[in-house]
Parts: sequence; structure tokens; C-alpha cells
Amino acid sequence: MDIRNVQRTGDMHYVYLPTSWCKKHNISSDSKVGVMIDADGSLVLSPQIRERKPKSLKLTINETNGEIIHKLLVSCYINPLASFQIDLEKELDFTKLLEQKRLISLESVEFDKKRITYEGSISVSDPNSLLKTMVRKVKNMLIVMTKNYDAELIGRYEEEIDRLKMLIDKSIISALTYYSPTKLHTIDLYYISLLAKDLERMVDHLCLIQKREAKFLIGVEGVIDKLKDIIDVEASKKVTIQQSVEFARKVALLKKADSDYNKTRIKAFLETISEVILDRAVTHSLETK
Repeated sequence: MDIRNVQRTGDMHYVYLPTSWCKKHNISSDSKVGVMIDADGSLVLSPQIRERKPKSLKLTINETNGEIIHKLLVSCYINPLASFQIDLEKELDFTKLLEQKRLISLESVEFDKKRITYEGSISVSDPNSLLKTMVRKVKNMLIVMTKNYDAELIGRYEEEIDRLKMLIDKSIISALTYYSPTKLHTIDLYYISLLAKDLERMVDHLCLIQKREAKFLIGVEGVIDKLKDIIDVEASKKVTIQQSVEFARKVALLKKADSDYNKTRIKAFLETISEVILDRAVTHSLETK
């Protein structure tokens, strides 16, 4: 690696380009070069101006299993594709496919006999903001569950949380494969991915808890309030290890019935989330050493 000093004139900072590199690519004072910021914060220069655009994908598959087609469809959706087309060799009953969890939230996906198509219309660039929205949705869902328990509204909140999880996946994959304006480091993308996954899985069990379990739901709401504070802090500054320990303590105090499967799974996912929060805080503490 060639180490160069950063120089400054007024408010501008600059470094000199390597002479050998300029000669190799015929760079002169009249040339223009491409400047790109990678997800890890690295600044990349290229001798040609290139605009990396999402690609299109066409697939033909011989498959009638709705679950497998569902998994393939979601995989195509969360990747940074401008469009995709999946042709099936046999006609499929799409009404059964649409009944599967999460597909109802996929915008711009069309079904027609033996063909599934998608024309990209969603641009997502800030997974941390999406995570904040996801936590707020969980908070609102808990309010509904403890106040008036509207089953239809709870179901809609679950669908929105599923959709946000997919958008976070889409945003993170885009940031890791294409230029993205996100200011997050790669390690932050990793932690956000873990938090979103466990939060979405927790909600799958949360929506099955009945109104009579109000005491347990209020306890979960207190944990989510604390998580919301943690995520909000991350938007402006790093969460400290002490704050993370306090969140883990809040989760540990949550009561559960060992005989109730959904309560057990909810607490297990919240404990995993507390571990991720601690891991992230320790990682961030290393940046100041």
C-alpha cells in the first residue's frame, strides 16, 4: 500500500494521484475520473466514469412446489435487481402462492399464468432508519394488543413488519454489492441484519399471544421501549456497553411461562437481540481505543 499525506487548501482536502497510475491510464489535467464510496467507507478511484446499475434477471424453472417458488421469489426481490422474470414450465395456482406469508407485501410483483415479473420501483438506502421504523411498528402493535386488541390491525402490523424486514435485507445487500449512499460501516450492516431478523421472528410469536396475557405483553412493551431508545441513540452516537447491559437486564427480568411455547420463543429472541446489542457496543468501543 502506498501511503500519502493529506494536504489542505482552505476547506479542501486532497492527495496527489500516483504518477505511474496516471501514465498507465493516460490521465492528464483534462481527464475526469470516477469516484465511488464503498460500504466500508473506502474511497475508490477509477480511470473511467462508470455508473453501476442494478441488473435484470430472467429464469426458467421446472418447479411446482409453492414453498420453493416462494423462497426463490423473495430471494430475487431482496437482491438489487432492476427487474426479474421467472418463467415456470407448468402453470401454477397463484392464489395458493399468494397465501404464503410475506408475498402480499411485495410491491410491483405481478403473476400471470406461468410467469412472475417484477419491475423495480423501490429504492432503499438507509437500513438503520428502516430498523427504527420496524421497532416503532412493534411498539404500536403492542399498544393495540394491550389496549383494544384488534386482531385485524395486529395482522396488518405483522405484515408491515415482515415487509420492513425484507426492505432491510434489500438495503443491506444493495449496500454490499453496489454503491450506496449509506454512511454505515459494513459491521453495522451486519448487526442491523441480525437485529431485524430476530425482531421479525419474535413478532411471529408475539401476534399469537392473547389479550388475557396483558401482564406479559406489558413486560414485552417495556423491553421494546428500551430497544427503541437504543436504536434511536445509534442514529446520532454509539450506544455504550453500560446502556447495552441495562437493556440485557431489562430482558432478563421479563417473566415467561415455561409451558407456553410462544412466550418462551419471544423471550429467547429478545435475549438474542440483547446479545447482538452487547456485541455491537463492544465492537464500537474498540473504535475509540
